[in-house]
Amino acid sequence: MFKKTRTRLTLLNAVVFFIIIACLGIIVYTELRHQLYAKVDESLQLRIQQDPQLFYAKTQMMPEEDKLLPNTATKKTLIQVQGIDPRVFLVLWDDQGNAIPVMGSAGMHDAVKAFKPYVTASSPQTVMVDGHAYRLITNRYDHPRELSIAIMNDPTRLSDLKDPSQFLESASKSTIVAVQAISIIDSEKAMLKELLELILIGIAVGGAITVLAGLYLANQALRPIRRSWERQQQFVADASHELRMPLSIIRANAERVFRHPDRSILEMSEPLSMVLEESKRMGRLAEQLLTLARADSDQEELSLKPTSLRTVIDEVVHKFATLAELKGVALTAELENGLELLADGERMHQLLVILLDNSLKFTPDGGTIRVTARRRHHNIDIAVEDSGIGIAAEELPRIFDRFYHGDVARTRSQGGTGLGLAIAKWIAEKHGGELIATSVLGRGTVMKLQIPVKSAQLASASISSKSAPDA
Repeated sequence: MFKKTRTRLTLLNAVVFFIIIACLGIIVYTELRHQLYAKVDESLQLRIQQDPQLFYAKTQMMPEEDKLLPNTATKKTLIQVQGIDPRVFLVLWDDQGNAIPVMGSAGMHDAVKAFKPYVTASSPQTVMVDGHAYRLITNRYDHPRELSIAIMNDPTRLSDLKDPSQFLESASKSTIVAVQAISIIDSEKAMLKELLELILIGIAVGGAITVLAGLYLANQALRPIRRSWERQQQFVADASHELRMPLSIIRANAERVFRHPDRSILEMSEPLSMVLEESKRMGRLAEQLLTLARADSDQEELSLKPTSLRTVIDEVVHKFATLAELKGVALTAELENGLELLADGERMHQLLVILLDNSLKFTPDGGTIRVTARRRHHNIDIAVEDSGIGIAAEELPRIFDRFYHGDVARTRSQGGTGLGLAIAKWIAEKHGGELIATSVLGRGTVMKLQIPVKSAQLASASISSKSAPDA
């Protein structure tokens, strides 16, 4: 059962981790891609915005113009090229669909024709041309510009011309309807490709790691479940064993009675008394099992209210005084005054009964049992000390386990079920305290209960407020 569950948990954890790693990789790639393209787009937008600076009509009043071109107006539209980013170039498109590259080299006119389908691209786009990646944006003019453009296949500066007429004579009139800003982004593409490869490798390696992590988490998650399951199985086995014995005794004695129907009740008092005794023992066992079952499922809630600890201890000691006297055991109590506690009085009573009952069972005739209760530092300490047979050191860590019997024959002869100390420990922990056992074999045992004093402070304040007269 646990093997299939572990496999399912492993796969579930691995899938969750893999999805997280993949999402992180996609986010990193997408964000870096966005950042890289954003910088290129910003450069393209700036270049488009510089259009009035790159192309402007320069009015020159040159005396010699009338001589060179006597029949033309003196206003000529020129292109002035100013420091353009080497990776960004401009392409002008006229109303005839002709491309006019700015800063273009020989043969550029044919190359830029590949960008013609994107003349209408008003938003940044990435295109592949001749194995190279380009990022471009187009700005269409609302009012086409009629310019006299000098196309210089050799990008020689205007100032280098000896005769300005050489520039003007080469000018041709064209109506510009759009301008494209284009940047080559091979380096960005290469960077993104390497990043994508690294992310894919990371996801693949991470996938293997997620399986191991999923297996580890599955084992960690199943550890308390497996422990609880084993405890439950052991609990059921022990409970079945504990119930089988009294049931066998009851059945055997009942059959013994029915085999002799002619005998009187007095003559059959021995088997009938055994039936009654084992029935009582089964009743105690069933009640204790029910208490522990409710405790495990958190259904057993404590009824906390101000309780006088001294009063509870006095009641329990008084009940056991007669039994101790009959057995020849000296039972004494040393209790401080003012030991108030915010607690469940019934459960505290049950806890003290369990401790005194165990001490009385295993303290021989002539022994002593001493109950003390005092406030010390941040705790209220209650101790039940006896001079009984004691507990072996190797058995001491297990005495609070359910159904544990250090000496099975001895415990059964005393009518024990092996659940009392487990219930006592649960009551102590439910009150925020701790039950500690110390023992020396052949010398006796000390059961010490420590309860935080803050509970006592709350109880004392509550008792004081109740005892105060109404205003």
